[in-house]
Amino acid sequence: MIRSGEESPALSDEQIEDARKLIGVWLRRDVHTPALYEEIALHDIRRWAQYSVGDDNPLFSEVDYAKRTPWGVVIAPPTFLYTIDSGIIAPGLPGIQWIFAGSSFENFLPVKVGDTITARARLIDVQEKSSRNVARYVDQVGEVLYTNQNDQLVCRYEGHIYRIPRKHSGGGFKFAVKDASEVPKPYKYTNEEIEAIAEGYRTEFRRGSSVLHWEDVTIGEHLPVVLKGPLTLVDIVGFYSGRRTVYNVMKLAFAERDRHPRNVYYSPARNVPMHPAAGHFDVEIAHEIGMPGAYDQGWQRINWAGHLLTNWAGDRGFVRKLEGRVTKPNLVGDLTKMQAEVTGKRKDKDEAIIEIRWWGDNQRGESNCDGKAEVRLPSRDTSISR
Repeated sequence: MIRSGEESPALSDEQIEDARKLIGVWLRRDVHTPALYEEIALHDIRRWAQYSVGDDNPLFSEVDYAKRTPWGVVIAPPTFLYTIDSGIIAPGLPGIQWIFAGSSFENFLPVKVGDTITARARLIDVQEKSSRNVARYVDQVGEVLYTNQNDQLVCRYEGHIYRIPRKHSGGGFKFAVKDASEVPKPYKYTNEEIEAIAEGYRTEFRRGSSVLHWEDVTIGEHLPVVLKGPLTLVDIVGFYSGRRTVYNVMKLAFAERDRHPRNVYYSPARNVPMHPAAGHFDVEIAHEIGMPGAYDQGWQRINWAGHLLTNWAGDRGFVRKLEGRVTKPNLVGDLTKMQAEVTGKRKDKDEAIIEIRWWGDNQRGESNCDGKAEVRLPSRDTSISR
């Protein structure tokens, strides 16, 4: 077991080669969270939309409203499948911290109340990398295939998980703090800034039942902004509580530690064993991982991009592709301003597609996430069937 940060291993050539041997192998899916392939209830979708995303769109929560849409039933937000399978594909490299770096969804069908979704996952690449913030780390690229009860492929997902040595191994993030004096000062918002954020929430644009046609979209136009934050610990807990499954607790956590002893972090200050993901709440562990403070789950920002897109596309739009990466830590107290621009439009067989570039800036004007997306819209062209 890893008794403390001082015992955290560094990356070795042998470890990386062992990890590469797992490329192409279909993996068990009960290592990080339990795998539950049960019929999806309204509460599953509503909880994900409202708690994990922060989206009160009635398309994702209200039966009577959804009946009046072309779908006829409540459907899930475009990133809901995170809660069926987290997309964490990070086999091997024991004791090396994993960090969510980015992902891409290629959605073929909506997920609806009553569906039963199963997932198969495998590692498809292992890339050794370096950057100004980390001297040496590994990007494990994984693929997840989600199918429904009719054996239809609902989504192909590709995820990037960075494996980064912890601070005391000598190879962690370079923006980690060394002592309390280096902890970044929290950004203090003025009353006027808080009121502007509140007004942004009150006036958030959502197209809803109004129809946006492909023909009415102009390249270069910007989507209405969606605000997220300032991030609090409650927001992070909410993300976890909206998931179908989450990390084990109490007795179940100790049982998991027996099965996976290298996936444990022991606090030097308290000698308490805990899951490394506790760094999202616990500053001590965040520092050991290499973060300057408690930080969000990277999935949250991909969720927020989905929220931005569905607000703009309306009930008849469908997010066909969504890819993104997190580029800077999003710390407790940070505000993220989600923005997007139309970059192209095309017709593919029976689909009218809008191409979009999206990004998020924090309250300091720094970009902390970005990506691309494709949204299917209704068309006035009668040869387009969807």
